[in-house]
Amino acid sequence: MSLARGKFGIEYNPKRMEPGSSGFGWVFAVVALAILVLGIWTFVSRVRTHAAEAELLEATGVAETPPSPDASKPSSSQALKPSNFPTSETFRSFQPLKAELARRPPKLRNLLMRLEEAEKRRDIEMAVSTIESIRALPGSPAADLDDSLARRLGALNLQGLFDLRSAQWVKTVTVGRGDSASRIAAENGSTFASLARLNGGTEKVEKILIGQKLYVMNHPRFNLVFHKRARTADLSLNGKFFKRYDLTSVPKAKEGAYEMPEKRRLFGQGVGACLRAEDRQELDMLLPKGSPILVSEL
Repeated sequence: MSLARGKFGIEYNPKRMEPGSSGFGWVFAVVALAILVLGIWTFVSRVRTHAAEAELLEATGVAETPPSPDASKPSSSQALKPSNFPTSETFRSFQPLKAELARRPPKLRNLLMRLEEAEKRRDIEMAVSTIESIRALPGSPAADLDDSLARRLGALNLQGLFDLRSAQWVKTVTVGRGDSASRIAAENGSTFASLARLNGGTEKVEKILIGQKLYVMNHPRFNLVFHKRARTADLSLNGKFFKRYDLTSVPKAKEGAYEMPEKRRLFGQGVGACLRAEDRQELDMLLPKGSPILVSEL
């Protein structure tokens, strides 16, 4: 150990000088701090985004709920059996969306994912409410999907009407003395054909018994609009979109209002025979006499 003489003659062992720092320690410290701050900011941003999306979904009436362990087994009150769930070729147009969901607005993206989940669960009510929420989004962010959504919604609505017998459209009545299926349908603003389909066919409603329970549409207010330019016909029920049909030709009738005639075979004469035979038959079943039919130039 070496000794050195101090200023006042005191011997001591001088403190060794540590090598000078090159400054890299401070750089590492700053970088580590920046990474930590960035991680915290990313986490907080994700939490806020998730909360905002949840609020948006709740605002449209579509609450985001985690799937239950038996989600693949929907209850009979909410969904149909997988074999009866309506299939539609138009829904294939949604498949490419998986690759482009990122470019969709958060609200629309979540609704589209919810629609896919509803399809997996075979849940008609969930799918219908989700499509209606998508079509009602302000600014029409799903305008390029609207036609496919409308056609999918139509298939689901029709299935929900006749298979689920949705309470918003269908009620039960008790057959009384002197009642007939035609009379019950007329008194409730419906048609014999729709009542027959709701109750298992014509043969089952031709011989009804007093006290028997029947399903019947509850005073439906149908409205059919022919769009000449778009070559489509949109059917609404109680003020809400119900189903879309394709026109085989442009209606011959002028723009204006018409009514469903009493004799169904005269249906096409008022506006021109511009629907497929199966579509005309379906509309004959749904639309009672006097239902409004509009012709639009759009």
